[in-house]
Amino acid sequence: MTLYPVPESVGRARRWFRHFVEPHGLACSVDDCVLMISELVTNAVLYGESEDAWRVRIEWWRERTDLRVEVHNPGSPFKVQLLKRPAILEDSEHGRGLWLVDALSDSWQVRPSQYGGTAVSFTMADAWPSEGAAVTEPRSSASPGAVGESDTCAARRPAPWTAPGTWTIATEGGAVVSGYLPEWAEDDPTEVGVPPDLLPSLLAQINHRSLFEGPMLPLAAPDVWDGVEEDAVFEGSIDCDPYDEDPRLRMPVVNLHVAVGRWIPALDPQGLAEVTAKLRAHADFLDTKVRPALVAAREDWAAHHPD
Repeated sequence: MTLYPVPESVGRARRWFRHFVEPHGLACSVDDCVLMISELVTNAVLYGESEDAWRVRIEWWRERTDLRVEVHNPGSPFKVQLLKRPAILEDSEHGRGLWLVDALSDSWQVRPSQYGGTAVSFTMADAWPSEGAAVTEPRSSASPGAVGESDTCAARRPAPWTAPGTWTIATEGGAVVSGYLPEWAEDDPTEVGVPPDLLPSLLAQINHRSLFEGPMLPLAAPDVWDGVEEDAVFEGSIDCDPYDEDPRLRMPVVNLHVAVGRWIPALDPQGLAEVTAKLRAHADFLDTKVRPALVAAREDWAAHHPD
């Protein structure tokens, strides 16, 4: 699939990946794959560069029993060059995402893209349990310039990935900082061997997050794409940034993406009824599912931070 280089494309890539792989019952963690895709698409959007109009391209396919995912964008490899972990840390703007890919995948690489620019890929071994399966072509691809419509498994994660409760960052000098890791958080900031001068920035970047999706509606966004396309509205996440300067953000909060600058065009009575039904259903979801989850997250957080 191909995506416009805008922040909204990150959520779009997550949704379409889940949609395409759901029928296959992968043996590896789909959540881990989605997290890595989010990081790589974010990097591609931020660091892709071209004088002409360009797109981010994502492909995923089966290689015998493995799953391979590639993200392509124009421009030269952004100082990655198959870096080792300490070197990745030196570029904190996108190094965190690449370190995450290094931690979660069985292998990853950076190479020149056959479409021009850079391709970053990762592999999940034994994503399909059967042996000897034939290699298939990418299940998702689109012609250049068009928008496509189209666990590591959990057991392999280093502690405390498999036992939510505490994260720990240890520096090369022996300093150790730990904190509470909520069970609902989708990422673990645990790291070892961190250069001491990077510790403050790593703490400032800690974000405990649990994503939730929004309803898909036909949207017109002339500044981003031509015509009308299905996209999500009112998607968001429960977030907690324990080291944020704003004390309100040190407790779990909900962030909603309302699709600013977009509208739903040319609705007839039936179309209006369908949109209303989707928004009403999502309002019920926010009230009956997300709000109790937020209350529970705040109570849990307060219980582990009595001061």
